[in-house]
Amino acid sequence: MNPDVLSQAIVLWTGWHRSDWPAPDDDRLLEKYDSLEAAELALTIHELEDEFYLSDARDRFNSLAEMGNAAAAEFRAKHPELSDEAIEAFAWCYTHDYK
Repeated sequence: MNPDVLSQAIVLWTGWHRSDWPAPDDDRLLEKYDSLEAAELALTIHELEDEFYLSDARDRFNSLAEMGNAAAAEFRAKHPELSDEAIEAFAWCYTHDYK
């Protein structure tokens, strides 16, 4: 899968820059991609989200900024192919869920 396309899809899926808070939505992928590609992207995004959420940063840091930065750094080390914006979008969701 093309990492640029995947990165853009992550940003779109999370609602980053579209919403005041995270609003993950598989249907939003259908706005930009055909149904087959949207389904493949959704599957991959869900797997990556699950992987991001394996971070224990929520247990190691008290501040949301530190928590998000640590989780993002861990994930970035595993997935350097993804854009910073995509990783920031996942971190935004993560910190929102653990605030």
